[in-house]
Amino acid sequence: MNVLAIICGLVCLLPVLNVFAKSLSSAKAVASNSVTFWPKEMSFAGWQYIWVYTSYKRTLLNSVINTVSGTSISLFITILTAYALSHPTLKGRRFIIALYVFSMVFSAGTLPVYFQMNSYHLLNTRWSLILPHLVSPYYTFVLKSGFEAVPDSLEEAARIDGASYTRTLTSIVLPVSKASIATIVIFTAVAYWNRYFDALLYITKQPLKPLALLLYEVIKLSSMEETNDIIYGQRLSDTIREASMVVLTMLPILAIYPFMQRYFVKGVMVGSVKG
Repeated sequence: MNVLAIICGLVCLLPVLNVFAKSLSSAKAVASNSVTFWPKEMSFAGWQYIWVYTSYKRTLLNSVINTVSGTSISLFITILTAYALSHPTLKGRRFIIALYVFSMVFSAGTLPVYFQMNSYHLLNTRWSLILPHLVSPYYTFVLKSGFEAVPDSLEEAARIDGASYTRTLTSIVLPVSKASIATIVIFTAVAYWNRYFDALLYITKQPLKPLALLLYEVIKLSSMEETNDIIYGQRLSDTIREASMVVLTMLPILAIYPFMQRYFVKGVMVGSVKG
């Protein structure tokens, strides 16, 4: 199992290292296919091109705003819903769970959602990238399992002391459910950060485009026409430009993982083992 885990990890890691190495190598080294997992003839020309000659800074800010806003609102809704569904005494609990399960299997599709966004006058607004994904049945059930793992005696003691449901949730349940909440935060933030298709459909104004859409446009432009820009005296190939864009898109969201890693595995496993 350890060998299998190492192999799977390398399958995921090595392509990332290869892209990272290409983004920091010279055009000559990349063209000769001599770059593997370590930069050769190190050059930051690709990063400089993305930073200076594209709308990277503006799209980065848009992605940060969309991710923070969407993750915060979604987490708030998910916590309230999961906490209510974790109580068997909730009236209509089975019906609500059935609706959530139904929505996991069936969806309206792209065109109905687009027409709905248009009817609400949400096209070319940040809300078109945030609102459609605020409620996630899967994340709700993950957090619901985490809340159900909290001993009933803790809530009963709080209720006996006169605590309301809101006070019980904020003072008792949430502090002991950090692992589950951290897992939801990671999943939701990564989903918002990487979501470009919604922006491709709903956003046409350049100032509102997120970073993932800029990545799509850079790669699409490279595939449509061959360009060899000269940046700071160095020739920049399409491969270096694409690799640099991928790396600079990935690094910001990757930076949150070290702060969440301690809770990640525990949060995913909550509710999977009983007894």
